[in-house]
Amino acid sequence: MKKFTTILLTLALVLSSAYCLSSCAVAKGMEERLNVVFMNEGKIVGAGSVTQFENVLTPMIDEAYVPDGYKFFGWTTLSPEEIDPASPDFKTTFIGGGKMLHYMDVKGSETNRTVVMNALIIDKALIPTQYHYVVIAWYDKVATSGISQTQMDTLDNKLKTYLRSEGVSEEDISTIVIRGYTGNVGPSCGQIMADEDVDIMLGWGSAENVINTGGMKPEMLLETVDFTVKYNGATKNRTIHRLTDSEPVVKVMAWLQSEDCSSIFN
Repeated sequence: MKKFTTILLTLALVLSSAYCLSSCAVAKGMEERLNVVFMNEGKIVGAGSVTQFENVLTPMIDEAYVPDGYKFFGWTTLSPEEIDPASPDFKTTFIGGGKMLHYMDVKGSETNRTVVMNALIIDKALIPTQYHYVVIAWYDKVATSGISQTQMDTLDNKLKTYLRSEGVSEEDISTIVIRGYTGNVGPSCGQIMADEDVDIMLGWGSAENVINTGGMKPEMLLETVDFTVKYNGATKNRTIHRLTDSEPVVKVMAWLQSEDCSSIFN
């Protein structure tokens, strides 16, 4: 009797699984597909399609098509003239270039199942800038950099203690940003360049690496210093890159080379 009951339960599970798979397949076959066309200055620069199960990678715009003093932010279903870069909701009005576009990002903006995405290229002077005493980017890929969030939390506390001892105001200290970047060298460096506010990079490889693989220009690296990180019993050779030259940034760069900072990672 027990064996018979077990057989019935097994059969029920098999039939249930088969029904679920069949239903999912039917649902996928009946899904709505939206065509997506990427436009810049009236010309098509890319195309693809999205469904609830499929996404599309947005294209980038060649720098040759971006005027001096302007920046390519990504793609929008709106007309660029409708977008206010000073609005708090500015970043929600576009999908960055090289990012995944999802069905729900464009659903409701289609005409005859086609969505037109316009390149958003804006005069940098129109973008409000936020003051930061310093912005430190760290390579949040522990297997490569050897640096963890816990270590960066310690660095944050130690750095602020040091700056207080140097007479830096609490107002300035409150504006410090320590931001992790994930992914491989190319995408992470690309995001740093897109953000345009990073002063110091901590944990990436050599200058040659961030230039040749990361796509950064040699003139962006004002100073490069080697440092070591102990990770899983081994020593990793990492670098600190300084990208700007304000007095606060130079002060923080010097502290990052101190024994107080080195002890966090070794």
